Order: sequence, then structure tokens, then C-alpha cells
Amino acid sequence: MKVEVAKIISNGYGIGWADGETWFVPFTIAGEVVEPLDFIKEKNHRIVTDFRLEKASPLRREPFCRHFGNCGGCLFQHIAYTEQLRIKKDILSELFKQSRLSLDVEPEVFTTGEFGMRSRTKFFVENGRPCYRSKKSQNLIPIDVCPILHPLFMDKIQEDAVSRSGDIQYEYSAVTGDFMPGGKFVRKIVNGKTLKIYENSFFQPSEAAAELMCGKLAEILDELKPKSAYDLFCGCGLFSAALVEKGVRTIGVEIVENACRSFSENLGESAKIIKMDAYKLNALKKSDLIVADPPRNGLGTDLSELVCRSTGNVVYIACEPPNFVRDLRVFLNNGFKVKRLFLFDIFPDTPHFETCCWLARD
Repeated sequence: MKVEVAKIISNGYGIGWADGETWFVPFTIAGEVVEPLDFIKEKNHRIVTDFRLEKASPLRREPFCRHFGNCGGCLFQHIAYTEQLRIKKDILSELFKQSRLSLDVEPEVFTTGEFGMRSRTKFFVENGRPCYRSKKSQNLIPIDVCPILHPLFMDKIQEDAVSRSGDIQYEYSAVTGDFMPGGKFVRKIVNGKTLKIYENSFFQPSEAAAELMCGKLAEILDELKPKSAYDLFCGCGLFSAALVEKGVRTIGVEIVENACRSFSENLGESAKIIKMDAYKLNALKKSDLIVADPPRNGLGTDLSELVCRSTGNVVYIACEPPNFVRDLRVFLNNGFKVKRLFLFDIFPDTPHFETCCWLARD
């Protein structure tokens, strides 16, 4: 039996149909034909775990990491990078289509590059060796090289892992050379500004990614010229720093203790912070702009409705596109329109990407 892959979906798998059934096939590209050799039977579909490639796409390439296919970190190394960007744009467009949402703007796609960029990762250290888990299992894959990570970062992880065990969050700055764990914080440099990142304070996967995202926020601020703003889920103050730089009176909202500490030390008296869970907000003062960078769950209906009542402009940064599209309907139903939509490929060779959307009340 042969399965032709029709497209790549949001989990990174190819999808195709054969013998009246739906097949999900990892490590494929649209247009390829495979013969399933082994698969898992689910109620309404089949998940292929081994296959013979009968027809290869011209966009297929040789993976550049020897751990690819065993390590669960990357799913797209076999795909030419320009095609990866197109796939991610198609995934976002498909989410809008499935939700029956139509937009007047095209997603603008930006990338920080494919190799050696990431300076934030989590390893499980076993017997002094850093490991990633394999795809959809707890099996540990010892990692001696990761081309996605900054090479000096990988070297420091190898040295540090000798004396550690268990899940370890690693953080590094290619600019300052700071490394964590080890130090109490890491100093990151974003658009010339130094930001302290204490343990458990969220930050983007690299300084380059943070600069890219802050740069697009600055473009919006230059056009909008807001005087006041909230920064929900503000973390260490990355976006608040960009707001303050443009002279915007800024109030951050954050619940993580060390993130609040990072924010206070990074912003000082130039911005205020409310130490609480943004999901528990029941009121906000009117402001010209609300910036929100929630966790994977997204804003949700209640918080989205509160944001709609509190401002006429929203910059919504999202790391889980399906939840972002779900919340977008709330804004559109409240008279907002999408002014600009960005897709940031800051997780190359994976299905993951960040979106940033400027919404303005019509």
C-alpha cells in the first residue's frame, strides 16, 4: 500500500489518505509517496512509525545532525529551509481556514537564521551527559552536539553536565558570556540594552529572536504613538523595555517571583509592575495599548474580553498558534481588525513558530 503526503500539519507530520483511512507520517514532505512498514492504529487514523520512501520531494535534503530522527527536538531537518518557512506560513493560514476566519493582511515571515542561534534549552542530564528525549517517549538520547544551539553554549553545557543530574534549564548569552546554572542570573543584550534574567524568568530562545521581535514592536509603536500601555505576562521586561524606550508609560503584570525581580532590576523606576496572575485580572484601567505574551494556553476568552474592554490597540504575541487563532475570534467579534501579522521562525527545523499580531479597533 502507498500513501501520498498531501501537506504538513501543525504537529509537523505529513497527512495523507489511503484505503479509506487517514495516515500521519513524520519526516516527510508534501508530494512524497511512502509505503508504511509499521504503524500505530488509532480509532480514526494511523500513525506511521516506519516507512519506505517511494517518491522523494526535490525539496528533501540530507539532515545535518547525526541525532536527527532519534532526538525529539527537530522534525524538519530533512526539508530545505526556505520550504520550512513556506510550510509554517501554510500551517498558520490553514488554522485561519479551519476557524473560518478571513484576514485582509498577509503574514509577514521573519527568521533569525537556522544554525547556532539558540541560547536557551532544557536537557535531562544522566551520568554526566546532557540528553534530549526522543519523540513522544521518555527515552533519553545523549547529545554531544546540537547544531541549533550556539556552539559555545553547547561546549559550556557539556562541561557543566559532568556535575549535574536531572532536568536542567540552561541559559547563555553569546554577547556577555554569562551562563546559567552557575551564575545567579544571565545578562542578555537586546538592542543595546542589558537585561538580567534570573532563574525561571522567561526569555526568548535567543537574543537575536528578542531583537527581531522588539524591532517589529518598535515599528508598531512608531506608527501608533501610544502614551500608556500594559504589558501582560511581562516576564523579565523585554517588551516593557521597548515600550519605555519609546516614552510609553508602562505597567507590567507578572506572577513569577524571579521574573518580577528581573523586571524590577531591568526597568527600575521607568515602569511599574503588578505582581499577580494576569489570568485573575478582573479590571484594567483604560490604556492606549495592551501588549500580551501569554504562555501556551493563550489569553483565553475571559482575559481576551477584558483586554477588548480596556484598549483600542493590542499586540498579541503567541507561541501556540491554534490558541492564538481561537482568541482572535474574540477580538474580531469586538470590532478589532488585524493591522499587521508577523510569523517569527525562531525555532528552525521544528514545526514551532511565534506569531505577533497588531489588532486595532475599527
